[in-house]
Amino acid sequence: MMFLVSSISVAMEHKQPIFSLEFNIYGTGAEILFNDIPIYSHKEKGQALSQKPTPESIIDGENVLTVKSFPLEEDGNEYRQGAYIEAIISVREKNAPLNDSKTLLQLKLNPENSDDKLLDGTLAGVGSKTAILLSHSDKQTTAERRTKIKSPFPRWAWQDGQIIEDTPESFNTLLEKYKEVWDALNARDENKVRELYDSAAQEFAIAYHYQDKKHGHRIMSTGGMINDDDWRLGNIEIFLNKRIYKIYANGLMASIFDTKDKKSPILYLNNNVRLISFQKFGFYKNKAGEWVMIR
Repeated sequence: MMFLVSSISVAMEHKQPIFSLEFNIYGTGAEILFNDIPIYSHKEKGQALSQKPTPESIIDGENVLTVKSFPLEEDGNEYRQGAYIEAIISVREKNAPLNDSKTLLQLKLNPENSDDKLLDGTLAGVGSKTAILLSHSDKQTTAERRTKIKSPFPRWAWQDGQIIEDTPESFNTLLEKYKEVWDALNARDENKVRELYDSAAQEFAIAYHYQDKKHGHRIMSTGGMINDDDWRLGNIEIFLNKRIYKIYANGLMASIFDTKDKKSPILYLNNNVRLISFQKFGFYKNKAGEWVMIR
């Protein structure tokens, strides 16, 4: 059973709250963002029904849930009949079962519907503001909903970072940071890798209510497969021929992706089982203008 609560009282009701994105997607591609941070992307046929913890994206005050729909190429670039995306931000006590979750924010988008019914199924009263439609076309529909949350966490480091500029200079300095990460992984320099991951690990430890950042490193799987001989690090130069520079979190974070599949250029390959493991990263720029890994 899903309960609805007044979002502003979350910190008082839960001693160790875990915030999650719950989603149910059918007949459409989808991208779900929270506070302009990409949380989940769906680009395959069929239904997707799951949840993903996301406490590291919660901020104090107004929080924004954004849902984007787009028809899939596999479906002939058309929505399936009855296509929808439902997204929920929920909270539960740490280690509590999922069915103890309480809904803070809910949004349902039906991109195949007529204009006046695109947001049918969005529940009134779940969120401090009414859901709104930002844009609508045959190629993409975007909606958002906002609510206030009294965050139990300190202000995140990335919130006080510099606004990132979409310039060649900014891109090139971030690219050098990616190469620094790749060099450390390639050299199997565990101390350097841990140093590069440290800031992100600290925030993940706080978000999941741990005192020691070593738990943040565990959550992040710091270093990926650095000591697993079944996996080899891919050559970053091969995957950097065509690149996408993506700025998000309202201009406070950035990542680099390969244009072909929009995956991270840092990856591990396992030839024994023909698998690829992409190492995802997000960076912010601190007050000194230095790129710092934060995801």
